[in-house]
This record gives sequence, structure tokens and C-alpha cells, in this order.
Amino acid sequence: MSTQAELPLVAPERTGLPRSSGWLFIVWVLVVISALAVAYSSHWSRVLLNELAAEMDQRENAQAEWGRLILEQSTWTAHSRVETLATNELKMRVPEASEVILVKP
Repeated sequence: MSTQAELPLVAPERTGLPRSSGWLFIVWVLVVISALAVAYSSHWSRVLLNELAAEMDQRENAQAEWGRLILEQSTWTAHSRVETLATNELKMRVPEASEVILVKP
């Protein structure tokens, strides 16, 4: 045994934050950044969804107009209409069989 009087082992008093507080702060910052990223991505997703809906409406309108134009074209190019216009406005007629000339290459 030693001759010196044994001193009681007392832990030194800690002042301030524990060592792990630095890690907690870093984790807190990462959580805040993550929350902001989620909010931003949600907003961006809504913006893109609105753009998609607008584009789909435009596509639907274009398809409807295309259908109307096809119908109009078929009306303008109908055989009976062309024949009527040729007869009435251009004074054309169907040629007689004797008037038809076949051209051979």
C-alpha cells in the first residue's frame, strides 16, 4: 500500500454541451435540408403535373380539330360534289364513247 493518502476519484465537472451535440447539430441540419428538398420536389411535381394537364388538353383540342378538318376535306372532295361543280360551274360533261382517245406509251 502506498504511504500517500488516497484521493477519492471524482469525475471532473463537465461544463457546456456534451461531445455528441456536434453530431446532433449536423443531423439536425441534414433533417432540415431534407425537409426543404421534400417541399421543393413536391412543388416541382405539382408544377409539372399542371403542365402535363395543360398539354393533354391542348392535344385533345388538336385531335378534335383534326377530326373536323378530315370531315371537311372529305366533304370538299366528295365525288358527287366535284361532279356537280364541274358540270354547273365549269360547263364540263362526260365525253361520249366516240370522243374518248386512248393514248399508248
